[in-house]
Amino acid sequence: SSFDLNSVAHGTSPAYSLHTEHPSGAQYADYLDALARAAKLHVRTSTEVVAVRAKGAKGKPPLFSVEVRPSSAGGPAAAAEELRARYVVWAAGE
Repeated sequence: SSFDLNSVAHGTSPAYSLHTEHPSGAQYADYLDALARAAKLHVRTSTEVVAVRAKGAKGKPPLFSVEVRPSSAGGPAAAAEELRARYVVWAAGE
């Protein structure tokens, strides 16, 4: 069985909603934005991840400490903020 490498879940495809087999970067970004809004996800853009640390105890559910700060375009670095998460997804673009 095959699947769409651009999908965010098995059995889905941006091709269905975008009506194109090979969406542009802008089209794919719009697709992801629509999915995030539909799922009511709080997505932070222009954010630098400073550190990720495993904090969960052995045998317990996973827990991570994620240190983030707004990206600075050549200016002084903003103060870091600590977030806690059960899961961390590494998502890097080309």
